[in-house]
Amino acid sequence: MSTEINTPQSGQPGNEKTPAGSKISNGTIINVVLFLGLIILYTFNFFPGRTTEPSTKMQDEVAVMADKISEGAFLIAFVNSDSLMASYKLAIKMREDFDQEQRRLENDLQRRQRSFQNDVEVFQRQIQTGGISMENAQIREQELMQQQQELMQLNDTYANRLMGQEMEMNRELYEKITDLLARFNRELGYDYILGFTPGGGILHADASHDITDLVIGKLNEEYDANR
Repeated sequence: MSTEINTPQSGQPGNEKTPAGSKISNGTIINVVLFLGLIILYTFNFFPGRTTEPSTKMQDEVAVMADKISEGAFLIAFVNSDSLMASYKLAIKMREDFDQEQRRLENDLQRRQRSFQNDVEVFQRQIQTGGISMENAQIREQELMQQQQELMQLNDTYANRLMGQEMEMNRELYEKITDLLARFNRELGYDYILGFTPGGGILHADASHDITDLVIGKLNEEYDANR
């Protein structure tokens, strides 16, 4: 769903467009126009107060963009998001740290739950054998109910902590990746670098426009240099 891309050679300016004589397939143009059409449908379906039919102006804008794409006016590449997260060393390290913290919190919660369950079983045996007075049984019951409430609150606290940690991790990764792409693209000169995920919004991407390995290499190079 993209134009032919002329990737500049290393060390050369990255603002050259598609080489002369290159052809854009009709299928590519159709895919791009369909993609732009999906954007229009999304806009009108998910933003209340808009008309249900695209305006003539918007249709004209889509037609103009399709013409530009067919003329090689845009340089477009994509990065496979799944491969990026699987091979980017910082993402791997963050995921390992997150999983370790998740296991630590889960183990702590399970340990507390086992201790609580043991206390409950002891209390039940005391009730059955008459080893505790009615007054003390009522006090102990209140204590156990309080412990149960604290465990539920602790579970929520740990879940929120992990959620916040994951959000912060994703934010940092996003900033690292977009910052590198902005700097790296000064050499490449692409107009658009798309994020491709199987099952996502981009239904097809030509492998010749895939710069995933190139981006992963740069990201890992900077990660190793800053360790």
